[in-house]
Formats: sequence, C-alpha cells, structure tokens
Amino acid sequence: MTEIPEHLLQRSRERRAALGLGGDAPAPASGGGEAAPSGSAVTPAAPASPTPATPAAPPAEPTPEPPKPVPAYVQAAQRRRRIPLWAMPVLAGLPLWGYVYVRTLDPVPVENDPIALGAELFVPCGACHGGSGQGAGAPPIADGAVQASWPDFRDQLMWVKLGAEGWPGDTYGAEDISKDANSSIMPGYGASMSEQEIAQVVLYERRELSEEEVPEGEEDVLLAIANGEMTFAEAGLGPLSEEAGLSEADLEG
Repeated sequence: MTEIPEHLLQRSRERRAALGLGGDAPAPASGGGEAAPSGSAVTPAAPASPTPATPAAPPAEPTPEPPKPVPAYVQAAQRRRRIPLWAMPVLAGLPLWGYVYVRTLDPVPVENDPIALGAELFVPCGACHGGSGQGAGAPPIADGAVQASWPDFRDQLMWVKLGAEGWPGDTYGAEDISKDANSSIMPGYGASMSEQEIAQVVLYERRELSEEEVPEGEEDVLLAIANGEMTFAEAGLGPLSEEAGLSEADLEG
C-alpha cells in the first residue's frame, strides 16, 4: 500500500478545519514519525469575506427627439420689427388729431354772413313755403320755382316788402295765378323787417333753397343790399313791379 506523504495529510487537515468539517487530531505517521502534541489545537482559518455584489447599472435615459423645424410664418413673425413703446401714445392720440384736422378743413364761419342770417329769418316763412322750400300753403321755392315766379330779384324784394295786399298786380309774380289763390295770404314785411333783412331772406331763397345758379350781377346787388351797402331805391324797380304800377316812391316808402 502506497504511503501518503505527511505534508499532504497535514494540508488536508488544515483545509478541513478551515471549512469547519472537523478538527480531528492528526493521525500518527505510519512511518514511526513523531505525532503532533495532543494538547495543540489547530487555529481555524478566518472565514472568507463575501464578495460585494456589483451594483446594477442605471437605466439608460431615452434619447431626446430632435426639435421640430419652426414654420416659415413663425420665423417671419419672430423677425418682424416690433412697435416701439414710445409709439403707443402717438397711436392713441391719432383719433384726436384726425378730428382736429378735419375740423380745420371746415370753412371758418363768417360773422354776420347774410346767407346764414337769411336762413334764420326764413324760419317763420317755412310754415307756408315749407322748411326746405317745397311748398305747403304757399307756392314752392325750391328747384328753381322762385326764379320761375320772380325772374327779376327786384320784383321779389318788393313782393316780400308789400305782401299780397300791398302788391298792385292781380297775379302772383310771373305765374298766371291769382295772388289770393293760395290758402295763406302773403303778408307784407316792410314794417317788421329792414331792407337789409328782406334782401337776406331773398338771397337765401334764390341761392340756397332754389339750388339754381344766381347770375353774377344779381348776386352782387343782393349781397350789397344784404350787407347794408345799397338800398332798394338804388337797385331800382323790376319789370313786373313797373307793369303792376309801382313807382319810385314805393321803393322809398
């Protein structure tokens, strides 16, 4: 039988002791070698420290998506220049400026304008002739009607001054109708209105209400009387007044 060397046996015993499989005393060598002392103990080997666990790898972060391209209209809006802050009060004041500008375009009212004064004096006349001269209880004035009835403004001046009762003729101006045919009889204003005021009313009727172009010479004379620069006597009688029987004395009366 083959003899196991002593050093191999000793190594086996130490290995078993380290693994906690028993601490048997070493067997005496079969070859008469010296036995190990009985009182000696084999020092067990220190247990091996456990190998630390490898930490788990963190989860991989998702790859971010590439940014979407900005639309062209958004890029254009971002590049557009913004309105500066100082321009905001200017824009807010534009309506006021526009109102002031438009007002400057209006003609400056002339003080003592004979047309405006004639419009005020015509207000009571509108009760019979209509507010716009369309006619009501008296003949119309608008649309050239006054020029048809009184072709010469001097005859109309005398008609307004004398009225139907003071007018010596039987007809209403150049019309082939009776001066008393209307539902309202024309009163004479010679006692309540001056020649200047009568001229202002006639100028307003012939120029504004009639909407007919007034001959240049006629308007000049009417304006002169309406402004107090000329009298009825200086203007003279019209053909219808002479035909009806009026005289120079009637102009000054």
